[in-house]
Amino acid sequence: MEFELWYLIAVPLLFASGWWLRGLDARQRKGERNNIDDQYFKGLSLLLSDEPDKAIDVFIEVVRLDEDTIELHHALGNLFRRRGQFDRAIRLHSFLVNRAELPERERAKAMSELALDYLKAGMYDRAEAAYEALADFKGREHEANEALMHIYVTEREWKKAIETAQKLSNGGHKLNHEISHFYCELAMRARQGKDAARALEFTKAALSQNSENPRALSLNADLALEAGDREGALAAWDKIERTRGEYLPLIAAKKADVLAEIDREAALAYLKEAFAQTGSVDVLKALVQRTAVWVDEASAMSVASEALKNRPSLSTLAVMSSLKANANPRDEQAKILADITARQSKLTARYQCRHCGFLAHTFSWQCPGCEQWDTFPPLRVDEVKRR
Repeated sequence: MEFELWYLIAVPLLFASGWWLRGLDARQRKGERNNIDDQYFKGLSLLLSDEPDKAIDVFIEVVRLDEDTIELHHALGNLFRRRGQFDRAIRLHSFLVNRAELPERERAKAMSELALDYLKAGMYDRAEAAYEALADFKGREHEANEALMHIYVTEREWKKAIETAQKLSNGGHKLNHEISHFYCELAMRARQGKDAARALEFTKAALSQNSENPRALSLNADLALEAGDREGALAAWDKIERTRGEYLPLIAAKKADVLAEIDREAALAYLKEAFAQTGSVDVLKALVQRTAVWVDEASAMSVASEALKNRPSLSTLAVMSSLKANANPRDEQAKILADITARQSKLTARYQCRHCGFLAHTFSWQCPGCEQWDTFPPLRVDEVKRR
């Protein structure tokens, strides 16, 4: 059974320092030391014999005999937690929290460790309650609120996440960027529930936290378009291009469709320029598909061929293969080629988080790996390399 030697060395030192400071009679001190040492080594023997539950009972008794062994409990609890033995870590730290005579500073530390036990074990309700209790201890509010915000984001309780983030912001830790995304999540939820007015309200709140948030601006454009406000949508998209131009691939097709209501030629020119700037396959797809419909398939094929020549990639080949298959529905070879290239391009084309390197097949505003916001560029890895 694995065990860290540090714990075996540190604990006896803790015992020795405590006895000298108490100034007890030498004989009494020696008797207590022998008793505690016997208990300690008994617990250690049980632990090494792979009987941790019995060892915990013994170590709890050691703490009853000598409060200076509190650090032993923390050390063992942390060891159990790192090994995934959360029930044992929880038992040890719960014992400390419930000790009536424990000083407030030590109780706060024990509560912090217990809350972390619950959090690592995925017991979010209990972790939330523990961190709420921890927030009542002086000097622990920031730690507790940061953990609570993490829990609320994980549980997608966006209103609570906003309230907690605002508490942290009031304490000097500015979280406008995160709060803006929390409001976007509420806007998305309202929009899915067909509540456009509420969605617009949340979008405005998101922009009040970060006026250049491309996600909030994009949502604002979508809501404006759904309400028949083309000028409002175009204004929001234009602001994205001015302030966060790297997000152009996410809006180019939508903006082109609105422009096409007035001038299709101008819309296609816009998409060509967007593709030249970004090299985005999504923009190329939009350009090829709309060229085929608004002009003709030969012109669309010419666009795809030129793109493949200038920016060769499997994804670009997949776009051209798909176009050929659609133009020749009876050509089985064209269908097979289009299917193969499409599947292979999906396997290789991934977005990569700038913060932790996490790879994903679909674009996301929050990285599933590190849970940071706005860390995925809207271009896939192979597209970034070709720029």
